[in-house]
Amino acid sequence: MSLGDIFIGAGAVSGVISALLLLIDIYAGRTGDGTSSIPASIRTVERWMIGAFAFSLSAAFLLLSYAFVISDFTFLYVWQFSSVYYPFYYKLAGSLAGQQGTMLFWAALISIGALWLGKGKESQTAFVKKSQLLTVVLGLFFTYMTIMDSPFTTIYQTYPDLQDTFIPEDGNGMNPLLLDPWMISHPFTTFLGYAGTTVPFAAAVVYLISTLRGARSTEEAWNAQKLWVTKGLLWMRVSWFFLTLSMAFGGIWAYKTLGWGGFWGWDPVETAMLMPWLMLTAAIHVVIEHRRDRTKYNILAPVLVAFSFSMVVYATAVTRSGVFESVHSFISGDVGRYILTLLFVSFLIPLVLGIMKYLMADIRERKDVSIINRTNIFYSAIIVFLIINLITFFGVTFPPIIKLITTNKYAVTKQFFNIWLYPFFILMLLLIGLGLQYTPSKKKDAVASFLFFAFLTLIMALIKPNQDYNIVDYTSFISAEKPFLYETIGEISSLSVIPPVLYILYSSLVRFRTRAVRIGETGGREYNAREIGVILIHLGVVFISVGIVFSSLFTTEFSVTFDKGDIGSVKVLSPALFHEGFGKLGTWGVHAGEGESEYRVVLLDYREYVDYGSAKPRIEPERSWMTIGEFLDILEGVRSGRTGIESLESSYLIRGRVAEVIGTAHATYIRLRDGNNELWVATGPGVEVPEGADVVVEGEQPYLNFGSTSLNRTFDVLLMARGIEGYEHDYAKPVFRSVQQAKVAIYKGDSKLGEGYVKYEIYKNGDARRPLIDRSLLRDVFVIFDGGAGGSIPLTVRLKPLINEIWLGVILFIVGISICIFTDKGTRKDLKNDAM
Repeated sequence: MSLGDIFIGAGAVSGVISALLLLIDIYAGRTGDGTSSIPASIRTVERWMIGAFAFSLSAAFLLLSYAFVISDFTFLYVWQFSSVYYPFYYKLAGSLAGQQGTMLFWAALISIGALWLGKGKESQTAFVKKSQLLTVVLGLFFTYMTIMDSPFTTIYQTYPDLQDTFIPEDGNGMNPLLLDPWMISHPFTTFLGYAGTTVPFAAAVVYLISTLRGARSTEEAWNAQKLWVTKGLLWMRVSWFFLTLSMAFGGIWAYKTLGWGGFWGWDPVETAMLMPWLMLTAAIHVVIEHRRDRTKYNILAPVLVAFSFSMVVYATAVTRSGVFESVHSFISGDVGRYILTLLFVSFLIPLVLGIMKYLMADIRERKDVSIINRTNIFYSAIIVFLIINLITFFGVTFPPIIKLITTNKYAVTKQFFNIWLYPFFILMLLLIGLGLQYTPSKKKDAVASFLFFAFLTLIMALIKPNQDYNIVDYTSFISAEKPFLYETIGEISSLSVIPPVLYILYSSLVRFRTRAVRIGETGGREYNAREIGVILIHLGVVFISVGIVFSSLFTTEFSVTFDKGDIGSVKVLSPALFHEGFGKLGTWGVHAGEGESEYRVVLLDYREYVDYGSAKPRIEPERSWMTIGEFLDILEGVRSGRTGIESLESSYLIRGRVAEVIGTAHATYIRLRDGNNELWVATGPGVEVPEGADVVVEGEQPYLNFGSTSLNRTFDVLLMARGIEGYEHDYAKPVFRSVQQAKVAIYKGDSKLGEGYVKYEIYKNGDARRPLIDRSLLRDVFVIFDGGAGGSIPLTVRLKPLINEIWLGVILFIVGISICIFTDKGTRKDLKNDAM
């Protein structure tokens, strides 16, 4: 048994003891007024056991991370997801690349949450103890799954025939698609967000149970109502923060790596991850309103909070159960069944408790009985959020259910989500604008603004300059027949998003003037930081919404294929044969007529090289060596006029074998050979290079027809060398990756749209495309290379408008959340109390 397994076992034992002591404290150690009557020594042991629970699981995860850092391939999990060739950050990210590591990380975070609940002035109340108990039980659930499938299982346990002296030289490594800087932070932020919903879930369930059973006193009831909000809201906001970061990081990764050319593909796993974020968004808004007036949403608030955790478990089930097909998911055997069980229980308990509380509640008539009031606006927004969640849930869950019943595969396409979600998306934006502007004293103004922008939205929904403005691209449908409802909704103009986002901008300006800034006693302006945070969040929604709609619908896409020997050649796309919008494929044809704008793609360079990982030369991949023949082909392109002088690089790395060395007082001339190709290079005097040695020369731009007075000869081509290094063959070490790299430039007319390198990487366990992304304020140039098989270089070019506005919106959103967390008076008070 490894030290890591010992820590996990110690965590399980201390967690069970903690749960038993908490049970005694709650049900056998309380006086009539609810205070604890058990000896202080037992309470001390209870605290120590919860601390040991958190320490043991955290230490186990740190040990696992250390095993990845030092490449300890005696552990099967480390061997599966790491490699000696990985840099430190990829090794560290590997700890969360599989099921075992993520379950351990989740258990450790939940145990830390249980420990945190024991801090503060209210830590000895029955409510906090019950919340701690439920949190510990959830932590034990994930600890048990970790014990079932430990990340510290050795290769010798899995393969008993292996000799105990055998240690693999290298690991299998992660899926090459995961080798991206954004995937380093994505899993960590994901599970920080997931674990953050555990404490609010526990507090919400305990609150529902305590109010159903009836409190011993009015004061106890009031404390329970207060504590579940104060203990849960901070964690909810932190969870919301990390889930937002996680989706942003995952979106950037998908945009760069998966080749969709977009940040979102409605893949089941990423779509399932959207659901807890939506539920948490709704829950936070309702809980904040409930905190202001505890007579409002006292059923809806805790139920939505609990459902947020249920949606987290659902998202985990989509990834771990093996039922859902996704590029992100992986099969997990028994663990998947346990996750599905937890999903059922975590959803059923708050649902039943909420229904019971509703049936037992004393429904009283409220003073404000008008249709338009703050409460109804919130209820309307929450209903819209829940409908969006329900549609998303159906789209993800329906295919596996059909497959389970009929054994037939059924795919829900992105058109389904676009058609059914778009109307509610627009309605949500309008309700956001109304909620931002609404105050009871300015109700008429808010209603008038809402009706105006809603009417404007209906008008814009009918305005379509052409069919490209439909929210659904019907060219992707196999059948020309479209259901009436699909056709009606699908033909809504994408311009309909403009009035709602303008409404949010207008409402944000009104809110800023009325709530975020005021004239102080000294006559100067005073700013409300929390209100500014709220406004920034919703301004982020504006940029994200506009970017999502227009980058998805108005992408220009075309394909072209070069031969590997076509360096310097140009492919031209005729406007007469090309259609912009909706990602329709263009066709390469004749040159455009005079005065017409045309797209041109220029192949500036192409090379193939291998990367030996830790044995690789110090040269960066983009500056790796080329053969003499490849270098002479570039020069021939310039000489023949196929390419301009600007195609020459400022420096080159060229590999060859030394055939001759001539030394003079001023320079050393070296003749390199590569098959039938030769190249002369010149470097400083006195350089000794043995003939027959393989070298890599770093040279500047070449000189043509260079005359040497000391040798009394003229060199047809002479490369001035900055440095010469020996090239070492190391066939004993495996190739880490093989890379095919093309350098391309894209033009529209005479205007250059973008330029850079696009790669196709081949690893021992898969392939990965590394696209060229040339960013600008209003558009990205996105080029994909699918690998040069058979001497061809197939390229796909996408011009994506307003994609960077999405990332700007995400930044505003994150900054706004951060401001709200740190400027909220209740949060600061809770943090101060918990530090005591």
